[in-house]
Amino acid sequence: MELIHLRILLALKQSGTLSSAAEQLHLTQSALSHQMKNLEQRLGVILWRKQGRLLVLTQAGKYLSDVAESVIATVDSAEQHLALLGAGKTGKLTVGIDCHACYEWFRTILQPYLLAWPELAVEVTSRYRFNSFEAIRHYKLDAVLTSDPAFNGVLHYQALFDFELVLIVASQHRLAGRGFIEPLDLQQETILTYPVDRERLDMFRKVLQPAGIEPLNHITVEETDIMLQLAASQRGVCLLPEWLLAEKADKLSLDSLRFNGLPLTKTMYLATRHEDVPLEYIQGLIELASNKPEKTAMGEDL
Repeated sequence: MELIHLRILLALKQSGTLSSAAEQLHLTQSALSHQMKNLEQRLGVILWRKQGRLLVLTQAGKYLSDVAESVIATVDSAEQHLALLGAGKTGKLTVGIDCHACYEWFRTILQPYLLAWPELAVEVTSRYRFNSFEAIRHYKLDAVLTSDPAFNGVLHYQALFDFELVLIVASQHRLAGRGFIEPLDLQQETILTYPVDRERLDMFRKVLQPAGIEPLNHITVEETDIMLQLAASQRGVCLLPEWLLAEKADKLSLDSLRFNGLPLTKTMYLATRHEDVPLEYIQGLIELASNKPEKTAMGEDL
């Protein structure tokens, strides 16, 4: 039994005449009759009988037409879904976040993205933070937001926006108000960072280690908001994207500083598999994420 047989029975059930069913399926009446006659011979049952100009389904024909109605609906739905998948209009998108600070910004674009793609299942995870690029290659993730790309040709990296890292200190801190500072100024400071290996922390690999500086203390903090509160209470200093200050700079009495002759500009990227780049929901995410976060955009999300 083939799908065409089920489509013929369904058309006959809906139209009641051979000519209407043939027109609906873009077949000739003789081709339609030939298909059904072969099916009746193979099944050993009569599926329809003529009553004047009408075709009346037999008990076997009614049963099979009911089956056809269910099967064809499922097949049509599957074909439509696959077409949407192929066009990148629906499916599942699992996004990995490769940096702690990215969560604060990503929350500001997540809701608009979900509203723009109501048929798309979206999952956001940090489960593969330390092996996210391998997770994309093995289809555990579909995209990763990262500021530390690995340009090796395996993945596609779409640049989204540039941002600057600044040293965040309490407004009453001894360094506050300076135009620029030196890495040596941090030798007697407690450094606040996320719980990440030093090799992955810009504070160590770009500021302290090149200058041969070891800070007085190093404390790891899971949450950005807690890190900022510790900095505001002069329990330490931290290196974070400038946008994270937002309105908290006033509410927590924080100040931002830059290092003399040491620009700390980075680029946010969306990493994906090369074959997924044309998908519409990937392009939609790129378009939305390419809007650089402003200081005032974060608001109370911190």
